[in-house]
Amino acid sequence: MASTARLDVSATNLKDAIADVRSDSSETTWCVFTYQGKTTIVLKSKGTGGMDAMKAGLDDAEVSYCLLRVESGDQESRRVKFVFLVYVGPSVGGLTKGRVGGHKGDIKQLMGQSHVDFQTDDPEDLTEENIKDRLAKASGANYDLGSNAAGYESKAGDIKAKASSNYKTLEKETNIGPVQYESFERPKETPVDLGGRPMVAAASAAKSNTVMESAFLQKK
Repeated sequence: MASTARLDVSATNLKDAIADVRSDSSETTWCVFTYQGKTTIVLKSKGTGGMDAMKAGLDDAEVSYCLLRVESGDQESRRVKFVFLVYVGPSVGGLTKGRVGGHKGDIKQLMGQSHVDFQTDDPEDLTEENIKDRLAKASGANYDLGSNAAGYESKAGDIKAKASSNYKTLEKETNIGPVQYESFERPKETPVDLGGRPMVAAASAAKSNTVMESAFLQKK
């Protein structure tokens, strides 16, 4: 539904702004919603650029619900990620702050899927670096677009060399002695104690198939 008993999100330009941010054919990368009165959500602004551009339009005396589109990835793969941010300005009053907890879920549902969502009242959290770090932690990948700009250099050789060096050091310190191999020739037959081992075959049948005069045993 477009509205609930708690919150009015019926303005058509809200969904239009969200669709604009999510569209691959649009240059719009962010939109900001805020309150008009106590329970009506309105579109405050939208535009292009990253967190720094969006941050310029945020008011420390307002609650801002933001959707940010971020192109991320490395040289091998690039992808689009979405960040849902609730900025409760440090000058926002206590009653307004209290309403955020009840309204955030409705706004998040309106905004749609996001890869990262967080709430803050600290302007210092509104940085490109913080967004990049949160995206990296959320997906376990490196989203530093500049890391491979000059080409990718593999460190596999260095890692292998260090691992080999560490292994050799540990090998010298171990208390496990060298492997001792048998110096005698194994017999081709196996001596059997007919009296002490249970057998499926009858003892007489087993005995007839057993070399009793083992050359190996004679050496013993």
